[in-house]
Amino acid sequence: MKITNGKDFWAGLMFIAFGLGFMLVARNYAMGNAVRMGPAYFPTVLGGMLAVLGAAIFFRAFVSKIPHPLAVFPFRLWFVVGGLVLSVIAFYTQPPRDAGMVAQIAHMLLSGGAIGLLFAAFGPRSLWVILVSVVVFGYLLKPLGLVVATGLLIFGSAWGGHEFKTKEVTFLFIALAIFSVFAFVRGLGLPMNIWPAFLE
Repeated sequence: MKITNGKDFWAGLMFIAFGLGFMLVARNYAMGNAVRMGPAYFPTVLGGMLAVLGAAIFFRAFVSKIPHPLAVFPFRLWFVVGGLVLSVIAFYTQPPRDAGMVAQIAHMLLSGGAIGLLFAAFGPRSLWVILVSVVVFGYLLKPLGLVVATGLLIFGSAWGGHEFKTKEVTFLFIALAIFSVFAFVRGLGLPMNIWPAFLE
């Protein structure tokens, strides 16, 4: 079969890879059920949905036509070089376990910057901005807490879109932050900070 839509092809592969990755990592935890969710329940369900969505998008790449299909996925070599350099620096400057919070956050930002540059080497701005926002959320969830990390995720992802409306994004952030706190911390009892560690 011939690829006729490069954007759907790469997006589908990325969704499938992330979905299967979530499900693979979740195998090490208890599953539970819909009423009493275990640590593996949410990432397994989300990963499965993501993989199915990715498969649908992947197969659509062979039937939906756009001109110059691979031109929608540009490559920037200098971003790869910068990401690799930062990765090496981050690897050899890992702080010890008893390091202060400032040193840990600085190292997380350095590592996140390295991953961000590697993501930014491929595809349009909206793709890598959203991916970097997810990476930043993962790195800063523990030191900055769920509310601040969710804000960075929502505002960063919205900035990667075609339009950025501050009022709508702020409303979405407040709604998702409240939902996340009550669903995951209060409801499921997941051990995560709501606010930055130095405030609790």
